[in-house]
Amino acid sequence: MNAKTRARVSALFLLLVTAPLAAQTAPAAPPAASAPSPSPSAQQAPAATASAPSAPAAGAQPTAPPARAPRSHARPPANESAPAPDLPAGTIEAVVLRADGSPIAGHEVRLGIMFQRISEGESRSERFARTDAAGRVRFEGLETGSNYSYRVTLKSGPAEYASMPFPLAGTGHRVKLHVFPVTRNIREALVGMRGFLYIEPRDDIFQFQVLYRVFNIGAVTWVPDDVVMRLPPGFKAFSGDRGMTDTRFEQVEGQGARLVGTFPPGQHDVGFRFQLPKERVKTAFFGVGLLPNVAEMRVIAEASTNMALDVEGFEPTQSDTNQRGQRVLVTRRVVGVEGDPLDRVSVTLSGLPVPGPGRWIAALLAALLAGSGVAAAAGWLNFDAPGREKRDEELVRARELLLQELVELESARRAGDLGPRAHADAKKTLLDALMRLGPEALTTGREKRA
Repeated sequence: MNAKTRARVSALFLLLVTAPLAAQTAPAAPPAASAPSPSPSAQQAPAATASAPSAPAAGAQPTAPPARAPRSHARPPANESAPAPDLPAGTIEAVVLRADGSPIAGHEVRLGIMFQRISEGESRSERFARTDAAGRVRFEGLETGSNYSYRVTLKSGPAEYASMPFPLAGTGHRVKLHVFPVTRNIREALVGMRGFLYIEPRDDIFQFQVLYRVFNIGAVTWVPDDVVMRLPPGFKAFSGDRGMTDTRFEQVEGQGARLVGTFPPGQHDVGFRFQLPKERVKTAFFGVGLLPNVAEMRVIAEASTNMALDVEGFEPTQSDTNQRGQRVLVTRRVVGVEGDPLDRVSVTLSGLPVPGPGRWIAALLAALLAGSGVAAAAGWLNFDAPGREKRDEELVRARELLLQELVELESARRAGDLGPRAHADAKKTLLDALMRLGPEALTTGREKRA
């Protein structure tokens, strides 16, 4: 890494771990256990002082102002959305401003309207208006009540800015939105990330949940341009989380997950889920690509007593419990001042529970013995006394083996080494095998002769 890149990464790291930002969109974090993490303290974030472009003529499509390097240290202005008692009921007033507080005239603003009622379902509509010379727009005659929710959005080049949805009660509502310079190049924005990878081994799959907390600590909006997070070959069941903004992950067939949306100054959470097939092996290896500018990454895996987690280059794994009281293994890596950026995690899960061959051997033996019993009853096979005694002993051994497998199966389930589906399938196989042995297996040869 050259000196310039190292300095940039170091600055991002220091700002990320020492300066929390007010969340614009903050979905719940994944079911992660409490792992050690830096405790940030409040600090102002740098802001840009880009020159304000002139207002477009009425009817013209406004364009995003060019991105400029931050030069001052004032916190970027925050958006606002609150009831306004001075406005008539059923009225929404929105004002659109630049980062320096100057109004943007002639900008098209969209009001999204959603109606929800259990008996009628959901319906959506929209209204549009353009800002006046003061950057203000007003929507009047709107429905009030809890069945209606509203959201103010606007476009500025490739970026989309939006308020959180809100209802209208007995007063009006006022919204203030800020438009910042926009870049598609992450090197032109002060963006850093904290990532979480949560792994849940199931009966026949690994379930993954990925969450990124994206910090934009500058005053330039970042809109990703073909930023793809590489996933392991054979991934399936991709599902992107949808929040209240346009930020999200989209599946790229055969490659991974593409990050899309608008990341203005502030904090944003975005995530997705996917699955990988789980083979009947005790150790599994997989590699997962990361987004750019990751300053901290955590890997968390639900684990039975004998499982172990190792992530190349990460801290020693710690054992903890999640919200459901289940044991989890936790590790992380934080990029230091001299550290190279994270671009991939290589995960090893060992000690995975694998059903032993005993139950299948016992089931096969039971089937063979049951088949020989049917053949003897039909007269195809003729057992003399010594032969019958030997067969009776084999039935008893098969019964004992199956019963022992049932005991071990229940122990594995109570210890959490087997999921409910694998437990149910194996138990059915063993009980079917016992049934095929027939009533003769319930008594020994000596008991029969007596």
